[in-house]
Amino acid sequence: MIIVEDNLVPKGLQDYYHTLVFGKTMVNAMLPLVCKYEPTASENGSMPVSFEHVLKSSTKLTDHYGNFSKVPQIVCSALNINLIDIIAARLFITVPHKTNLDHYQPHTDRPEEHLGLIYYVNDSDGDTIFFEGDKELQRVTPKKGRIVLFDGSTLHAGGFPTDNPRCIVNYNLYA
Repeated sequence: MIIVEDNLVPKGLQDYYHTLVFGKTMVNAMLPLVCKYEPTASENGSMPVSFEHVLKSSTKLTDHYGNFSKVPQIVCSALNINLIDIIAARLFITVPHKTNLDHYQPHTDRPEEHLGLIYYVNDSDGDTIFFEGDKELQRVTPKKGRIVLFDGSTLHAGGFPTDNPRCIVNYNLYA
């Protein structure tokens, strides 16, 4: 199950999230971010750089969680899914990276049964790729306001943006 929908999140809220993350000039971001290097995508000693803001985890809940918790509520309501809990929520910004690799290492976020939800904050390249074993199932191109909802046991990987930053909010849901 992989569901892709555009504009379930109202345009005004999409713009609000974009401004909250990137600021009005793409320089003055409002969220505190932690810089990360991804060793699973190392190529010739070069690793892509990304920034992360953990909105909710088992030990952390940030002030911005309330803003971003609206996305799963809106999506589940629109798709007639009974949302029980948002287990985790993380915002990632991946900066442009020139590489011969197509994507990060495929993974699942959690071992237990759950739904994965990705919300795209901005237009970008660097598709999200879904796999069944080694076989590619589907690619989803980042587009502002787009969501992808999927069975959390589905292997997936983020692609590398080459033109501009790629920003997603990744949710793990009990439904």
